[in-house]
Amino acid sequence: MFVEIIWRMVKDDIFVVILLALWSVVALAIICERIYSLWNVQGKTEAFKERVLAAINRGELAAASALCEASTCPLAEVYEKALNAYQQTPETVGEVVALRRADVVQKFKRYLWLLGSVGASAPFVGLFGTVIGIITAFQKMGLEGGGLQAVSAGIAEALITTAFGLLVAIVAVWLFNFFTTRVEAFIVDMNDTSSELIDHMLKLERKGAKGGDAL
Repeated sequence: MFVEIIWRMVKDDIFVVILLALWSVVALAIICERIYSLWNVQGKTEAFKERVLAAINRGELAAASALCEASTCPLAEVYEKALNAYQQTPETVGEVVALRRADVVQKFKRYLWLLGSVGASAPFVGLFGTVIGIITAFQKMGLEGGGLQAVSAGIAEALITTAFGLLVAIVAVWLFNFFTTRVEAFIVDMNDTSSELIDHMLKLERKGAKGGDAL
């Protein structure tokens, strides 16, 4: 019976079913992509930061730059640009760090707006299918006669689209909130590590100035 209802729903509300299926595929693709991008990023960032800052403290800027070039850590982009700026125009390091940090943050927020849109719109797509199904069921009852029992299958079929839409929305919204929380945590962590980099560069600059004065 249930399989029959599902089959009739697919046959009668093909547009709504295709739209919900498309929403599901889009949401699944974004979820997989974001999991791959955000997996263990904070742990990798911490390990990368410690190696680079240790090299900077030793005055080995070439080694620090090499670590940045070899790393796939998102923070490496920020550190590499900051090191290049420090060696060319030290006064622009803060500005360069802020700009690169904003670029990295945008990459981590990529596609989240689409996942949020799926979560917000999927229930309405399902509800639209339900309304159309109920209208069709009552039209059929008006033409063929019979009571509510005669159109109960049509109403049940129509309600399934709402259930499907709600399922897609619940998963999409829950994961949207989860990814947003992870990204915000990463942003805070990256702000802290960027500030640490600038502090270490200032210390290195002061050491260099003291060495010059001593000479």
